[in-house]
Amino acid sequence: MKLLPVITAVAITVASFSALAATPISEMQAQSGNFQSLGVVSVSAPNTVPGSMRDELNQVASDKGATHYRVIGQGTPGDSSLNRASVELYK
Repeated sequence: MKLLPVITAVAITVASFSALAATPISEMQAQSGNFQSLGVVSVSAPNTVPGSMRDELNQVASDKGATHYRVIGQGTPGDSSLNRASVELYK
């Protein structure tokens, strides 16, 4: 019986994290006029940690109040230690 409140708390936490995540949009969607641009930001994260770029992007997006983003450019520097991306944020 004591396990049910723990399972419920975990489910609510997971649902709230996914609700805060920014979602990608295409260039065509961005130009539709349904989204307000919040500007362009650069994001970098280690390429050795799976999901680190997505986590970093979601953190930056939530800090800026964005709900959507569009990737403008991406790549890795010569030493391949970081993934980098330039994204435009939207709400």
